[in-house]
Amino acid sequence: MHIDSGKSKQPCGQPKRYKQVLLTFVGLLAPVYFVPPAMSSAIAGPRLLTVSAVVAAIVVLMTYVIMPVLNYLTASWLCEPVNRRSQGFMQDIETAAIIGGKNHE
Repeated sequence: MHIDSGKSKQPCGQPKRYKQVLLTFVGLLAPVYFVPPAMSSAIAGPRLLTVSAVVAAIVVLMTYVIMPVLNYLTASWLCEPVNRRSQGFMQDIETAAIIGGKNHE
């Protein structure tokens, strides 16, 4: 994960799960409260159709609007610095793959 700080991209570790849960909860509050009543009055038909349309609208809002904004606004809190141990582990895996792929004659 990279957070754009305006100047350069800083590598970040995986955010803590509780932080992801909290952001998702905050992000879902408004659409879950406002979207169903707005869409159910606009869509007349079987309940399954209405529920499907509401869920699709909330998923699109969360994916393309709400979560990117929340991630941007909370980037300094959400971003965990990459520690040397995790970088070393990934580098060891890449090195092993490179060495294992070389043709030794």
